Amino acid sequence: MKKYGLLKLFYFMFTMSTGAFQFLNLFYADFGLDAREIGILFAVGPMVMIVAQPFWGMVTDYMNSAKVTLGVMIVGAAATILFFPISSQFEHLLWLNILFFFFQSAIPPIADVTAMAMLDSRKEFGKIRLWGSLGYAAGVLVVGRLLDIFGLNLMFILHSVLIVVALFLALKLPVQLAAKKEFHLKEVLALFRNHRFVLFLCFSFMVHLTVHANNSFYSIHMQDLGASISLIGFALLIKSILEVPFFSLSRQLMNAFSYPVLLTAVAFVYGMRWLILGVSTNIDILLWSQILLALSYSIQYFVAVAYVDELTPENYRATGQTIFWAVSLGLGGVVGNMLAGWVLTFMTIEQMYQLATVVALASIVILWLKPKKKTLQGS
Repeated sequence: MKKYGLLKLFYFMFTMSTGAFQFLNLFYADFGLDAREIGILFAVGPMVMIVAQPFWGMVTDYMNSAKVTLGVMIVGAAATILFFPISSQFEHLLWLNILFFFFQSAIPPIADVTAMAMLDSRKEFGKIRLWGSLGYAAGVLVVGRLLDIFGLNLMFILHSVLIVVALFLALKLPVQLAAKKEFHLKEVLALFRNHRFVLFLCFSFMVHLTVHANNSFYSIHMQDLGASISLIGFALLIKSILEVPFFSLSRQLMNAFSYPVLLTAVAFVYGMRWLILGVSTNIDILLWSQILLALSYSIQYFVAVAYVDELTPENYRATGQTIFWAVSLGLGGVVGNMLAGWVLTFMTIEQMYQLATVVALASIVILWLKPKKKTLQGS
């Protein structure tokens, strides 16, 4: 269908812009920043995300128009990013990062809400989202080659142009504007009285502690074992490409299994992935274990989006999605990176991965907790 074609192209272009932005650490190094300053800049994103994502989610639900908020966020991000290459001080980059992530961090969850509103079934989402994985892979490959030729400053122009193209596609999406709904902050807070939603947030937070720890130290671990930078890049590319077939199986998987069962499988596969990294020093094994990461990430993504859509009232679905992202990617990112750095002062990286295995498997217990039954007064 035409509307699905536009949606697929939107995800492709937006994630291609994200892939183009994966070389930011090289720009920071060329800028002359030290490791501490680079670490601070990379910590800004998750910290801003904790506040920005719920804010934009509530604005979207209040205005009842995802297109409007997507437009504001994309224009804000596209404009901000153009100032990066003309900055002259670390402090300038710090404020630009805060402003950029304030606009950019909530684009994916609001886009997911828009997609869910268009789909005939939640189970179709994975087949749409796989175009995001293709776009990311294209961004890493194509833009990486262009930057080799024309220099790192081109990255910011390309990122800006690509997300503006994504905006034009988003504005053409045939989203039916529903009748204006009432929006009450008390009902937003009531989301946290939903037992299943809260347990899901706790589960996601625990899982993402391990994911963010891996994201920060996997490349370093591989390099310490003798892997070249190009081989590490190939490992990262494997994950992105292999997400595609797993996303394409979303309908079949969600027809066959419940959301909690699929999320249980996700945590188990993550655990097995971390266990391999914790006990093996064979580079080939660690390289191809990226297949497990692609499997767990893709299933987690399409199940989480569908599950939040089911658990939250229609009036507050954008808020629900952004709360999920803020807890898992924002709070989970900040705490996961801080804990990983602290843990590595006391143990080896292999032991850190063994600990991550325990945390991932323990998260399964949280997912299946049942609420205590209320007892009758006087009984």
